[in-house]
Amino acid sequence: MTTVAIASRTASVGVALCGLMGVVFLGVYYSVPLPLPSESAPIQEILDFSSRYHDRILFNAWLQASGSLLAVVFFVALVHLARGFERIAGWIALLGAGSVLAMSLLDVALVLGALQGATHGHVATVQTCFDLTYVFIHVFPIGSAAATFFGLGGVLMGSPVVPRGFAYSAFALAAAFEILGFIGLFKPAVNGAMVVLLGSQELWIAAAAVFLCVMAIRSRGGVICDS
Repeated sequence: MTTVAIASRTASVGVALCGLMGVVFLGVYYSVPLPLPSESAPIQEILDFSSRYHDRILFNAWLQASGSLLAVVFFVALVHLARGFERIAGWIALLGAGSVLAMSLLDVALVLGALQGATHGHVATVQTCFDLTYVFIHVFPIGSAAATFFGLGGVLMGSPVVPRGFAYSAFALAAAFEILGFIGLFKPAVNGAMVVLLGSQELWIAAAAVFLCVMAIRSRGGVICDS
């Protein structure tokens, strides 16, 4: 096995592990939701919530930030492995992935801002940060997620890195995010379905990561056997 081949297979396994770890972190984040106060909750209810669940909120914020970072690393690496930066679709995916991370970190910053405001008695800060966290569910699907999966679909359509089914399903996810995000602007009741769509996104990442890892291991094993 050449040094280049070894490096390539090691990179594929590393990329896959990033994707799988991101799925685990975000899976824990989504699977154990906090009993958030409603959008119209009075400030005292928000303050009580911040105090009661302080440590758990911090842990969830860490899971969201770390999981999103790992997922974005996986997206960018997948585009690189598919040589997607030679096409416009790759740059669209990069733009979308960057905005995914930015949106996620902004959401985490608002959560931490609300907690800090509650600790120091800055009621206006708590109210503002809390209100803005409810905007995330509207912006994320119609911009960041849709662009990311649309770009990934275009990149993977002409690449042998993963089967073409991943490209088709990426396009389907992009369309679903855009459509559901648009409807959610006018019918907030459908935003509950966003949890299902986010779960589908995690399944896509996990499946692609497992495929990359298995193919890298098989390829490595094949070379060793041949030698």
